[in-house]
Amino acid sequence: MGWGGQETRVLVELEWMRAHGHWVALAAHPDSAIAKRAQAAGIPFFALRTHKALLPFEIVRLAAWLLANRVDIVNTHSSNDGWLAGLAARLTGRILIRSRHIEVDYPNKFWSGIAFRTLPHYVITTSRLIADRLVNELNVPPNRISCISTGVDLTKFDSALKDTLRAELNLSPDTPLIGMISVLRSWKGHATFLDAAALLLKESKRPLHFVIAGDGPGRQELTAKIANEPWKNHVTLLGHRADVPSILASLEVLVLPSYAHEGIPQIILQAQAMSRAIVATTVGGIPEVVTDNLTGLLVPPRNPEALAEKISSLLEDPALRTRLGHAARASIEQSHTLDAMGHRLLSLYQQIG
Repeated sequence: MGWGGQETRVLVELEWMRAHGHWVALAAHPDSAIAKRAQAAGIPFFALRTHKALLPFEIVRLAAWLLANRVDIVNTHSSNDGWLAGLAARLTGRILIRSRHIEVDYPNKFWSGIAFRTLPHYVITTSRLIADRLVNELNVPPNRISCISTGVDLTKFDSALKDTLRAELNLSPDTPLIGMISVLRSWKGHATFLDAAALLLKESKRPLHFVIAGDGPGRQELTAKIANEPWKNHVTLLGHRADVPSILASLEVLVLPSYAHEGIPQIILQAQAMSRAIVATTVGGIPEVVTDNLTGLLVPPRNPEALAEKISSLLEDPALRTRLGHAARASIEQSHTLDAMGHRLLSLYQQIG
C-alpha cells in the first residue's frame, strides 16, 4: 500500500514500456500509492481487491479483464497479486512472469515452490543473489530465471545538480551532510545509522549534520529516539521527498546500513549515478553493485563503529570521495541505465511472449 523501491520499479517499467510504443496497464489495490500515481500518469488501471474472501470472485473478474483487453503478458510483483493475478493469467492462457524484488527466506517451501517454480512461466529478480537462492532453495530451473536490476534515468539523476539542502536547513555551506534515503523500515538500519552519527558527533572537531529522507512504519520510533538524544539538533527527519536527486546532490556521503532483505537498492544506483560516495553493508545484492574501495565502501551490518569509521574516512578525504564517485558513475553508465533495464525486459518479453 505504501511507496518504496518496489513500487518505483513497477511504475518505471510501465512508463518505459509505454514510451516505447507498448500498451500497459496496472492492476492494484485502489487505495495503494502506486494506483494513485499510475492513474495520475494516465496509465490504464484495474482495481484489484486482494481480500482473501474475495479471491475466487476477483480471479474471475480479472481473468475477464485480461481477455477483454487482449493482454499478452502478466507480471506480478508480490505475494497477494502473485496468487490472484497468477491464477487469472493461467486461467486465460496468458504468459505469467513473477518478479522478485527482495531477498528473504522461504519458510514454507511447498507453497513458495508453487509460487515461483510451478505457477509462473518465468521469474525475474532484481539481484543475482535472489536468483541463486530461488534456484538452490526452491529448484526453480536456471533457464527460467533472469536478473534484471533496476535502471537509473540519467536525465533526472545528473551529477551536475547543485546543493539545495543546506539553505533549506539553514546550514553553513561548509557543514558536511551525511544522509540516508529509504523507506522507514527497521531492516534498513536507521538505528545503526543514528548510533554511528552519535559516534561521529562525539569525535568530530567540526559541525556535522545528518539527514534521513523517507517515510514508513518506523517514523514514530525514529522520532522518539532522536528527541531523547543530546545530538538531536544535528539530525533532521525530512519525511517523504520527491526531490531525491536534489538531496543526493547535497550529500557528501550516502549511507545504507541495511541488515536484511535487500536486492539491489535503487537508492544506491541513484547515488552512484550522481557520483556520490557511498557506505553500505554487505547484505543481499548490495555487493553486486558496490565494489569495496572502488565504487563505494562496504561494512558489516549492525556495526555502528565500522560504519562511523568509513564515513569519517570519506569526510576526511575529498579525493577518495571523488575517486569513488567517478568510478560509481562510470559503472552506472555502463550497466545500469534506465534504457539498459528497459531493453533487457523488452527482449525477455519478446523471447517468451
